[in-house]
Amino acid sequence: MRENQYLPFAHRDKNKSDYYQTPYSMTEQLLENEPFVISKTIADPASGEGAITTVLNKQFKNVFSGDLHFTGFDFLKQKMDNVDYIITNPPFSKADDFILRCKEIAKNKFALLLPLNYLHGQARYNKKIFSGLHTVYVFTRYPMLTDQIRADGKYKTGMMVYAWYVWYNFEMYDSKRDPVIKWIDNDKYVLRRGN
Repeated sequence: MRENQYLPFAHRDKNKSDYYQTPYSMTEQLLENEPFVISKTIADPASGEGAITTVLNKQFKNVFSGDLHFTGFDFLKQKMDNVDYIITNPPFSKADDFILRCKEIAKNKFALLLPLNYLHGQARYNKKIFSGLHTVYVFTRYPMLTDQIRADGKYKTGMMVYAWYVWYNFEMYDSKRDPVIKWIDNDKYVLRRGN
């Protein structure tokens, strides 16, 4: 199931304003806080240059990754086998579409990294985007998502608050319950002066 080639595919067409790599520590902190079974299948369908997938490959055996601009895989249009989990940082402009597609593909649950202000919106509410939303993990510091990520998982602070949104997709889950808000203390990953 492993597909980890990061050769640019139509790289010149990627929308720079909607491409942000996820520092390794942000994915690691999700996995520390939200339970996942490592023997299950997992996908990162908006993998970009592979930041999230790099972390997933260290913990899971069955990882699929793909990206429209880097591998030519279009999650919203191409056929994809069902997987147990999805963890990804989608293009924010297509977040609604990614969530609806994840609800079709993820057998167990899925987590998307999105701005905290994604929680509002009448259209999202009407489309039942938030149905099944189980937990919102809010970062205590504003991480800056950039093209360049560091091996140590550290990053500068930015102007936007991010959170991991986790939807549960299995039948026994009561999708009518209100989601839980939890915090991830990411202070130790914020770069200080001189780093």
